[in-house]
Amino acid sequence: MAGTFTAKGDPLLRRASDPGYRVAWKYKYKFERGALEGEMTYGEAKKKAEELQAKEPDKVFWPELIYE
Repeated sequence: MAGTFTAKGDPLLRRASDPGYRVAWKYKYKFERGALEGEMTYGEAKKKAEELQAKEPDKVFWPELIYE
């Protein structure tokens, strides 16, 4: 059974004010991945990902578009 996903924002254009993003993460050397709770704009998610990357160098953080 196939489902349909809709994006909360525009997947092609990433303006700082675009809503519908969250911060996702993964370990560099382990097979674990996750995402932080909460919805924010692309600019906020990017800034938060940069802050978390500086604090935790064993993980990679990035802004991720939320699909429902």
